[in-house]
Amino acid sequence: MSVRFSRVGHVLASAGAAIGVANLVIFPYRVHYFGGSAYILAFVIFTLLMGIPLMVLENAMGKRRGTDATEAFQWPGASRNWQLVAWLGILTSIMVASFYLVLAGWTLEYVWNYLTDYATVAATPAGPAFGEAIGRIPRALFFTGIFTALVAFVCSRQLYSGIERLGKVAMPMLGVLLIFLIVSLPILRPAAMDYGNLLKFDWRSLVIPTDNRELGLLHALGQAFFSLGLGAVSMLTFAAHADRETNVLRAAPQIVHLDTAVAILGAVLVLPLIGGTEGDIYSGPPLVFINLVEIFKTYGAAAQWVGLLFFFLLAVAILTSAVSLFEPALRTMTERYGWERSWGGPVVGLIVFALAVPVVISCSGDGPAWLTNFAGMGDPGLGYFNFLLEWFGSISLLVGELLLCWFLLQVWGLPAFFEELSIGGHRVTNSDRRRLTWQLRYVIPIGIGLLILAKIWTLL
Repeated sequence: MSVRFSRVGHVLASAGAAIGVANLVIFPYRVHYFGGSAYILAFVIFTLLMGIPLMVLENAMGKRRGTDATEAFQWPGASRNWQLVAWLGILTSIMVASFYLVLAGWTLEYVWNYLTDYATVAATPAGPAFGEAIGRIPRALFFTGIFTALVAFVCSRQLYSGIERLGKVAMPMLGVLLIFLIVSLPILRPAAMDYGNLLKFDWRSLVIPTDNRELGLLHALGQAFFSLGLGAVSMLTFAAHADRETNVLRAAPQIVHLDTAVAILGAVLVLPLIGGTEGDIYSGPPLVFINLVEIFKTYGAAAQWVGLLFFFLLAVAILTSAVSLFEPALRTMTERYGWERSWGGPVVGLIVFALAVPVVISCSGDGPAWLTNFAGMGDPGLGYFNFLLEWFGSISLLVGELLLCWFLLQVWGLPAFFEELSIGGHRVTNSDRRRLTWQLRYVIPIGIGLLILAKIWTLL
């Protein structure tokens, strides 16, 4: 039998896997743009309505077989084609990791710059500085490689000394850093804080389409999936390390609630900072590397450590998520093909780094047009980066979850699913059965279908 997570280790490692850029960058921007606290409320409702049952499902499937994602889809009499769902999830994890680690490289470079050359950071406008940082291909590859090596090292260790220990250290550290910044920044410079956008409740911004045909309500729904890392078999794979008698009905909500709490804390930290910003407020990474860098400069003598702590916080969040993106492929290779974690982690790292090279090049003005404007998604650069973000970081995740629900309903069956939840003497009430049946049979497939259609409509 393979080594297992402790019960606390399972929750903390899974929560760390879920918490990442979506919580600290994407969520605050969307709260700002789509109605303030109205967006937060919609996100929380969707998380409770869909995120928890899907987390229960992935955890139950993972611990049922306790091996790897491909075997989780094996069932007597079922077609072997169902294993393709697992391979889709593994491919999705690897492709997401390929652009996620590029973002991690940028974050690590900013940590280094704040530590060693803050005078240049303070003197250079953030926009051109960010353009230069992502445009220098050798330097970007260097920092991406350093971060990839760190992730590979964690994954190459035995379970307790690697992933579980990271979760137990990183999660408390993440919480302490977040709360420290939330408390200290208003004290240092009260004039910089504007809580208006956080406190407003503009429900119309949720239901009225933007000029780009975006709907805030659908963004909140998508955030509930993306933020939790569902659909890429990462949570399923982490649950394979859990004990068979783990109470999934208890563990899954704990994972979801920790992720939701960090997302809300991220909004409480970032939104007041950008509330009084003049000019454009960027979405995605430029929000952090341009808007927030300029805001941090206004903190005078404290600016260096404020920026350093924030980027270190972001790096920790990315690290825990990146480990979860490596794990589905690594777990499959160790279980099916006899790899050792000691060298399997570096091999997966090399594969992901090779896939990250074109992503780095696509972000540089010196890159070829077929990458910088890949599939017409460059603006004017980042084309291949944007392509991976949309198709693997969004649509592929949704397709994976839809297929997972289909497997449950058509192959595994709800009665066997509820029996799995009860293993270990855990009580599954009639109310639990009715609620989960309604959510997994109707609510979630309809919600995912709407999201996929909206995504494709927006992209095409």
